[in-house]
Amino acid sequence: MVTQLVAGRVFDYSHCVGRGAVSGMGFNSAIAVALGEGDTVYVLNRGWEFVPAVPWNRAGRGARVGIFTIGTEPGDEEFVGEFSKYGDGAGELIWPAGIAVDEQTNVYVTDEWLNRVSIFDKDGAFLSQWGGPGEEEGEFNGPSGIAFGPDDDLWIVDSRNHRVQGFTRDGKLLACWGSLGSGEGQFNTPWGITLDGQGYVY
Repeated sequence: MVTQLVAGRVFDYSHCVGRGAVSGMGFNSAIAVALGEGDTVYVLNRGWEFVPAVPWNRAGRGARVGIFTIGTEPGDEEFVGEFSKYGDGAGELIWPAGIAVDEQTNVYVTDEWLNRVSIFDKDGAFLSQWGGPGEEEGEFNGPSGIAFGPDDDLWIVDSRNHRVQGFTRDGKLLACWGSLGSGEGQFNTPWGITLDGQGYVY
C-alpha cells in the first residue's frame, strides 16, 4: 500500500478489521467511529432494514454500538461487547448518525430519526438522553455529526435545520448558529463536524 503524506503526517495502511454481520466483530452500515480510553474503539452501526428507504416501518437489524480493542498487528483486535438496539425506547436507536466520547469516557450518540442524543457509560450502560424534534434553539431536525471541543463542550450538526448547536454534556444550550443558504456562515444540510485544539469548528 502506498504511503500518503497529508499535512506533514505519514499515513501507511496496516490492516482491516471486521466483517459483514449484524453482531460481534461484524459491521453493518458502520456510519461513525470514536476512540475511547486506551486502545478502545466504538463503532456505530446503522444496520439494515427490511423495507428499503423506509426504516421506520419495520423493525431493523444491526443498529448498535460495537466495542473493540485494536492492536498494532493483524489479529490483535478483540471484540469487547456491544450495546443498544433498534427501537425508540430509552437508549435505543433507529437512525444513528454520530458518536463521540467525552473526557469522562461516556459515549454520546445522535439519532437523526429520533432527534435526540443518547448517553452511555464506557461499557454501554444507558445513562440519559436529551433533545427533541423542532426548529427552536436546543431542538433538532436530523442531528448528525457530533464532536467535543477542548473544553469538553459538545457540538452537534443539526442537519435539516442547517445549523450547528453547542451544548454542555448534560444538554444545556450554549450556542446556535447557521442557516440555510450559500452565503458565508450558511449551510445546506451539513453533516460532519470536528474541532481543533483551539476550539475552532470545521
